[in-house]
Amino acid sequence: MKKFTLILITIIISYTAFAQDDMLSMMQKEMPSKAAPVFATFKSTRIVNLQSNETMKKKQLDFRIQHRFSPTNINKDNVYGLYDMFGLDGAKMRMSLDYGITDKIMVGVGRTNGGMYDLSVKAKLFEQKTKGKGTFPLSIDYFTNMGINTTTWADNSRQNFLTSRLTFVHQLIFARKFNEWISFAITPTVVHHNLVYNSSVPNDIYAIGVGASIKMTRSTRFNIEYIPRLNGRDQPTALDGSGATYFDSFAIGFDIETGGHVFQLHFANSQGLIEQQFITENTTKLDFKNFAFRLGFNISRTFSMEKSTAPKN
Repeated sequence: MKKFTLILITIIISYTAFAQDDMLSMMQKEMPSKAAPVFATFKSTRIVNLQSNETMKKKQLDFRIQHRFSPTNINKDNVYGLYDMFGLDGAKMRMSLDYGITDKIMVGVGRTNGGMYDLSVKAKLFEQKTKGKGTFPLSIDYFTNMGINTTTWADNSRQNFLTSRLTFVHQLIFARKFNEWISFAITPTVVHHNLVYNSSVPNDIYAIGVGASIKMTRSTRFNIEYIPRLNGRDQPTALDGSGATYFDSFAIGFDIETGGHVFQLHFANSQGLIEQQFITENTTKLDFKNFAFRLGFNISRTFSMEKSTAPKN
């Protein structure tokens, strides 16, 4: 009798466990886990020049310094080279602040030497999500900015308007992190100038930026980007009438993360530091033969604006 009782109890326990496992499996099929968002598609809010899909987290402030020097141009027939220490004597600099209002909305303000101020907004529309219910294959952001040129009017004798100083950018950022090592972004962009040099120059320039990032080590990434213009190519569009010819922007570089800093070292054929400049006002032709690139770097430092909860001494 005791043996029979033990056998009966074992059968009941085994059946109960099997039924619980089967019920749990059915529930998981009916209610799969919620998809998790993909983080750290890129190291910074910019790839090199191009905006990435990254934004600052809520109450996080990013202080950024951008430098871009003159062309290196090692060609002996060029005025640059050793004469100006391969471009180090001439520099374009921008300082900016970007603040996360929420985890998905970032606002920014910047100033480039030469009298250019800019105001910007970047918002996450969709996030790439994997492994669960509600997966989404890529991230989609919207970026816009307004540039204000505060330099002296070229002709003070005519009637000048404040609106003539304004330029605007609208951009969609489609980004995907394929795996732990490779990320990719496509950024269709329109740049609008309220005032152009003459009627033959379009007020709206369209471009499609392409950027990629390859993780090399835990704290280092290799970045590359190219921004071809779709219209208004190789046209003199300088407002001052200089007749400069503009070219597509190209850049390669590295991200190096050190604690709260991200240091970006790169080579680019453009000197401008906001979209209105490096997309539509790039005067340096892409020239690998003579290495006509501009050395540049960005330094980003993040600060938390949240109140500290640590006890006071």
